[in-house]
Formats: sequence, C-alpha cells, structure tokens
Amino acid sequence: MRIRTTRKGFSAASMACWLSILAGLASATAADRIRLDADMLTNLSGQRPAVELVDEQDLEGDPRTGQAAQPKTAYSNGWMNAKLYYPISIVVDLGAVHDLTDVCWFDVEGQGRMTVESRQDHAWRPLIADELKEYRRWSSHKVAVSTRYLQLTFENPAAQIGEFVLYGTARGPRAAPPQPARHSQALMESFIGVNGFVDDPIERIAACGHLREYHSWQWDEGNQDSNYPGYPNNRLAWSPSWVSGPGWGWDFDAFYQQLKDAGVEVAPCLQGCAPYLVGFDKERTDEKPVAGGDPADPRSYIAHASYMFQFAARYGGARCDEALLKLKPGQPVRTGLGLVRYLENWNEPDKWWKDRVAYFQPCELAAMCSADYDGHKKALGPAVGVKNADPNMKLVLGGLARPEVEYLKAMKLWAEFHRGGDFPADVINLHHYSNDSGGQGGNPTTGISPEADGLRERFGRIVQWRDRFLPGKEIWVSEFGYDTNPQSTFRAPAIGSDSAEEVQGRWIVRSYLALAASGVDRVQLFMLRDVNAGNPVQFNSSGLTAEKWNRHKPKRSWYYVATLRHVLRGTRFESEIASGDANVR
Repeated sequence: MRIRTTRKGFSAASMACWLSILAGLASATAADRIRLDADMLTNLSGQRPAVELVDEQDLEGDPRTGQAAQPKTAYSNGWMNAKLYYPISIVVDLGAVHDLTDVCWFDVEGQGRMTVESRQDHAWRPLIADELKEYRRWSSHKVAVSTRYLQLTFENPAAQIGEFVLYGTARGPRAAPPQPARHSQALMESFIGVNGFVDDPIERIAACGHLREYHSWQWDEGNQDSNYPGYPNNRLAWSPSWVSGPGWGWDFDAFYQQLKDAGVEVAPCLQGCAPYLVGFDKERTDEKPVAGGDPADPRSYIAHASYMFQFAARYGGARCDEALLKLKPGQPVRTGLGLVRYLENWNEPDKWWKDRVAYFQPCELAAMCSADYDGHKKALGPAVGVKNADPNMKLVLGGLARPEVEYLKAMKLWAEFHRGGDFPADVINLHHYSNDSGGQGGNPTTGISPEADGLRERFGRIVQWRDRFLPGKEIWVSEFGYDTNPQSTFRAPAIGSDSAEEVQGRWIVRSYLALAASGVDRVQLFMLRDVNAGNPVQFNSSGLTAEKWNRHKPKRSWYYVATLRHVLRGTRFESEIASGDANVR
C-alpha cells in the first residue's frame, strides 16, 4: 500500500490514524491462526495419537492474550510403561513451510519440562522450553521462525498441556493427501500360512501353506561358543549350522531345499541377538543388537545388517562375490541358492513387557531396518544389508506385537527425514490375537471370535492407511490363533456340545477369511505344533498338531486349515455377499 500526503492539512493525529490502520492490516496478515488437526500429528513413541492437543481448535477467544476459553481435554500417555516411552515427542507437520509468529498452549495441573523445536536444515533446533508451572492458564510465546515441522517433547507423564495453537502464514498451499493406490492380493494358496521350526515335519507344514520359520541368529553365528569372535570376524555356518555335533546337525541348505521341493515357500524370521553381543548371557538375547551403541543410529546395527547380508547372499536369488562370504571353516561355499524370497529381521521388537534395552522405539526399529535393508543406503559398506546381496529379496519388518498405525507413521516419518522417504521394508508385519482385552496387552480372560473382535475392520483400517501412504508394500499378519487348553486366557472355549478343538478350528478358518476380506496379503497362524498342551500359559496349546513327543498328531484344526487352503486354491477375496440373515456373515 502506498500513502501520499501533502503538508497542507496533515497532522500528528492523522498520521497516528494511518499507522493504526497499517498495524492492523499487518497484524491480520502475520497472525492468521493455523488450523491444526490430528492428521498433522505423529507420536514418535508409536503410542496412541495425541489427538487431545488439537481437538478443540474452535475455542472462543485469543490464546495469545490469555483471554480464551479453557480446553476440556489434555494429552498424556500415562504412567504405565512410562520408562519405555518417555520422553515422548510429537511432531506437527504443517504440510508446507509457514512463517510462525506465536506458539500457544493451555497449561493444566501437572508440572514437567516441555520443549518445542523447529526443523531447520535437516535438524531440530531449540525454540521454546517451559517447565509447565502455570495452573490452568494459557501460555503464549512470540517466535520468528520459518518451518514446516515442529516437535513437542514431554519429559514425563506429568508434563501435560491441553490445546496447542499456532499463528502464522503459509508460504504455499498444503499438499493434498495422497489418493489410495490399487493393490492386488495373493491367491488363497499363497495367502494361508503357518509358523513353525526346522524340526517340524514337512508333510504337516505343506498342507497348511507357506512357512514363517522361527530362526535364531545364534544358530548361524557361534551359538553358545564363548570363543566365537563375532563381527567383523564372524564365521557363519549353515550346512550344518552351528547347532550340530559329530554325525548330527541342523542343515538349513537341506531344509530349505526340501521345503521348496514340497511346494512350501519359507520366510525365515531371524530372531534374537547373537550371544557374542550380550556377553553370552542367555537372559539377554532379546536385547537390541547394538553392543552399547546408539540404538537410533543405523551404524549401531552393522553386525546385524552384516548377518542379514550373509543370509541373503546364500539363500537369495542373486549370486554374490564369494570373497564377501564369511564362512566357518569346512562350510560349503554357496551363493544364490534361490531358496528364500522373504526375510524377516526380528520378532516383536515392540516388546513392552521387556525393559528399555529390548524395546525398540519406532526410530530405533527404523534405524535397524535401514541398516538391514540396504546398509543405510549403502553408507555402511558393500556387504551390509539384504538388498546389497539380492536386490529382489523382500525385507519383512519384524512382526509388531501391537498392530497400530501410529508406530508405522513414526517409522515412515523417520524414513522421510533420514532416507528421503524410502521406507526401509517391503512388508509391514503385524501380530494380533482375538481376545476380550483387544490383543496381547491388557488382561484377557478368554479368546473371542474374529467377528466379535472386529478383526476384518481392525486390519481394514491399516490396509486403507497403507494404500494411501505406503502404496505397494505388503501387509502380513504373521501371528494369530487360539489355545485349546481350557484354562488359557487365549483359549477357544468349548461352546455347547462343541469342544475347544472344534471351536479353535472354526475360529481359525473364519479368521483367515476375515483377514482376506480386510485386504492383507499374507497370514501365518501361530503355530504348527503345540508346545505343551497341558500347560495353561498362553501359546502352549495354540498348535494345529500335538507336541513333538506326540508325533505332531493332527488336531481337528489342522484338517480345517488344510481343507480351506485346498478348496480355495486359485481364488482370492473379491467381495462380501449379503446372506440376508443377521446371524450369518
């Protein structure tokens, strides 16, 4: 705006009037309230979305002056397992760079440190720190920063705020949310699978589809040999493995070939930490494989990613330079055997029932995946990561015990900041058990049917998120199932004249069908055999067959799964046909 004046008739009063008008216009331009919503937030702990920070954006008044209505909700993740999750950081993605002028929040009753940072030049920069000592009052802070991202970090569960409010102007339009991509599911004979071990009979496995094979890292690297040197001088054994002795041993070359000959695709789940990284302490094999390093740094996982490379080099479909192979003396030199297409890099990394040394926060799992996937985009060297051995092998994310989108969102955001958006896994992998507490957490008393659990809807929401934000990635449910012991809290209960084994078989079949309808790509039942059917602790009687010492005698559910797979061969889920009966779905 240009103002032209002459001396005649001009006064201090008229100048003051014009300045007031200009100031008002500038204020209106520079102090637009930015409407925040839950889709802008990512909880980096992977816990529930912090919706209470932005669920009352339409409160009357101006928080900058303290004259605004009081919010009714406040955000905290609570004290349960706080040592695993706190400090908790929430990232606010404004969708475009904004010139921010004011940051406001409603301080509630608790006290604790909260910091606000802005992302500048690929790093977080301090902006505000507050001990949150006010009592039910608005707190306002003037800022002058241009950014797309803010990060709020809460020191402990007592550090709580109500609504979070921003003022400023956008430098450009916010990008439109991505449209869902089309995704084709596997045929049912490939969709249906089961969990098992190297010592399970192949004929029992083959009837139930593909195999998720529990495979401990130590079997290939040193086992419990306290003289084993470990990375970088590791010496791997496969045929036979380190689990061997004079005249006997587990031979994975032979086992995987036998599976292939039987038409069974195997997806090894490489679980546990190599003993040499945890002082050969058997009680510590669930710990993250970082040997004292920073678990949020991909470089800390180089030993694990080296192991992943060696596994892929041997069993993948691409031949590697034999000079890169690290073998125990006497092992046959083999590469590119073409026996494994999918490789999983951990089992239940979000073990909230363990302590912090075993629990992976999303950024830590993303860091390990980045190393395991391609050596953190080859920064860790040529013989590190699955893709550097076989570009076509698919890395399966270690199966998460809690199937929640927020954990995946946090991993995706890490990939955007550290990998240019390239998500370091080909398969999203989740676990879920249908019971009256909603899964593995809580205190269940019994298993429930997949329909009562809303199993289809639960995973349908995750599929919808994948279709928008990680198109092309597969989704697996690599553990589900029911016990048959009548005292188990994960049991399929006897119903009327139907035994627990009968109900287990029916609910397993209906779970496969519900998950197919949800849109996931593959499902593996936990598991092929019972561990000890007489033990009421969960997972001891989840098998389709009896225990090893009972010669894997099939339970009724084994026949149900084998029949389901046989009858539905060559088909995939298309749509649900209404039955017209409220009791039939």
